[in-house]
Amino acid sequence: MTVTTKPKTLEHGSVVELVRDPTPPIRLHTLDDIRLEMGKVYREMRSGSIDPQDGTRMAYVLGQMVRLFEQTAQERRLEAIEQTLNQRKKP
Repeated sequence: MTVTTKPKTLEHGSVVELVRDPTPPIRLHTLDDIRLEMGKVYREMRSGSIDPQDGTRMAYVLGQMVRLFEQTAQERRLEAIEQTLNQRKKP
């Protein structure tokens, strides 16, 4: 369902209809959320509901998000290890 607002006339006489984005927000808070979204993009490319070039771009961005999640997790683990080692060094 597409929600529209009242058409507007620009200064030069063109009429523009503003359309709100009907896409619901996507939950991408965990690696599993991203995995599910990547599967959805893949299925949509296979079925032809999205252009493969657009799907490839979406999959690339999702892949970058996975890398960021992994790097963040490694950073947190390393910080926890360093903190533990620093506490053990103290007399």
